[in-house]
Amino acid sequence: MKLLLSTVKTDCFDSKLALKNMYNVVGNAPLEVTLREFELSENDQRIYEELLDKKYNILYFHADEINESKIVHICEMIKKAIPSCITIVGGAEVSFETREFMLAHPEVDYVFRGEGEKVLFDFVRSIITYSFNFESIDGLAYRENDEILVNKIGEPIRYEDIPFAYDKFEVQEGETVFYESSRGVPDTCHYSQYMPGASLRSLSLNRICNELRYFLVKKVGRVEFVEKWFNYDVSRAYRIWEYLINNDNGFTSFSFDVNGDLLDEETVELLSEAREGLFHFNIDIESTNAVALAAAGRKENIYQLMYNVSKLLQNSKVNVRVVQRVGLPGETIELFERSFNKIYNLGADEFDIKVLRIKKGTMFRQKADEFGYEYSREYPNEVITNDYISAANIVRIKLVAETLRTFEHGFENSISKIMFDTGMKPFDFFDGLTSFVMENDLSCKMGKAENLYRIIYTYAADLYDKNEDTLKLQILQEVLHSDMNNNVSQDVIRRLERKGWEIHVKAKS
Repeated sequence: MKLLLSTVKTDCFDSKLALKNMYNVVGNAPLEVTLREFELSENDQRIYEELLDKKYNILYFHADEINESKIVHICEMIKKAIPSCITIVGGAEVSFETREFMLAHPEVDYVFRGEGEKVLFDFVRSIITYSFNFESIDGLAYRENDEILVNKIGEPIRYEDIPFAYDKFEVQEGETVFYESSRGVPDTCHYSQYMPGASLRSLSLNRICNELRYFLVKKVGRVEFVEKWFNYDVSRAYRIWEYLINNDNGFTSFSFDVNGDLLDEETVELLSEAREGLFHFNIDIESTNAVALAAAGRKENIYQLMYNVSKLLQNSKVNVRVVQRVGLPGETIELFERSFNKIYNLGADEFDIKVLRIKKGTMFRQKADEFGYEYSREYPNEVITNDYISAANIVRIKLVAETLRTFEHGFENSISKIMFDTGMKPFDFFDGLTSFVMENDLSCKMGKAENLYRIIYTYAADLYDKNEDTLKLQILQEVLHSDMNNNVSQDVIRRLERKGWEIHVKAKS
């Protein structure tokens, strides 16, 4: 009997380790087990033809919100060609609204819900022993006599029993690997997917350090910790970070999702010892509006959070990415702008803006009507509008976010100078820059680095002209030139100087 464990690769963390973990629990079973990942860009027909040629008896696909439609299409073709082939889909996305998923997709025979390792182990045992006792397998959804039966999700597995994900998989020097030191979701805010009753479980510190040492010895490029809020236990996080600092190989970096509210002074002092490039932190600030945070189920003390992040940025070389979210309950466009300005002024290495997503299995999905949420029913399930912010303003913010990403690096001194000279707040600056780009059809010219500096220069010239302060433009040009020297090649600078600083814009009416 041949079993394939497969997925279509996406950026969703849920799939990064799932297949390796599942392979490790059935790899020694008396059947032929293969692990195969496909690219999202691969043609469905080509994937189907490969699967057909391999003559698998059981196909398991790990699905997420991005690849779900591709996977069910492949299952549909397989079932039409080989009706006896067993098709299984698992993953967080199908663990919610499972019955509706199976009704919509008759080509899927079974669904694994929740933690897939135990479901797969019990399912394979049931198949190879011919017991077929599906009703007793927690987390399994199946078909019987034209009915869809959805079993309860079982008790959380003892995470320590799951083998090291890379036990049977060699890693290469420079490779990016994914690691999960704990299971469960400490972040139970209303936009997070989580299984009720899924308790928080961590591997032992000794095991975590031993496994991280393996990555250090192998000199992998980056280790991405996939769990949410890595530092939910401050003492545990401190000891792991301390181990990584003390055993730094000078090459490998580590990325964590961190709760900024829990970054106490002792932890920041430790992190100040880390070399530049060792740690990358993702910190979801979401908003500085306490009402919006409370409505979203976030109880952080926003003043403490902002203070902690500020101290981390001032006293360490940790690369910090902060996130603000659009569409939270109670947050109007004016309140969003206020949050934007405060978060921008932290001076993080990256500032990302995300639109709230109303995903399956979230409290916001259940309470969408309460807040007047209208949202896309297909991926990415983004909010279109709610009772507090219009659709037009959400689109406006998304455009500002694109502008921010484009001009986030390479203009550190020049943008701050323009804002200082004009008295503009950060949101007003980027909102105005967005309008300037759109009104003058400059988007098509933003592919060249020199044009980005021309756009900033010409936009600033317009602002200084309105303020009757054109003498500051010459000083800005020097600051821009300094930014260019620090960020782009001499070839780019020469091209700019050859064609001049100003970029063509539409004549003012």
